[in-house]
Amino acid sequence: MVDLLFYVAAALCVLCALGVVVSANPVQSVLMLLGSFVGISLIYLLAGFQFLAAIQILVYGGAIMVLFLFVVMLLNQGDEVAVPVPYWV
Repeated sequence: MVDLLFYVAAALCVLCALGVVVSANPVQSVLMLLGSFVGISLIYLLAGFQFLAAIQILVYGGAIMVLFLFVVMLLNQGDEVAVPVPYWV
């Protein structure tokens, strides 16, 4: 059973890491990175390192990913919107 959970967590890590590289949307890429961190913490739990798993989620998932999401959202302004000029100007 532990072997099956390990392979599922490893597949989750690999697929999410591929999603980070392939994704064109930066927000989806960040969420895929968070999924990869969750998979790594599952592997830590299966190996018996509960403290490392908790630190993985708290530090990387909590602090770094939230800051990265804020930076991505602030810098991702989108296309410029043309403001129509009134005809009397």
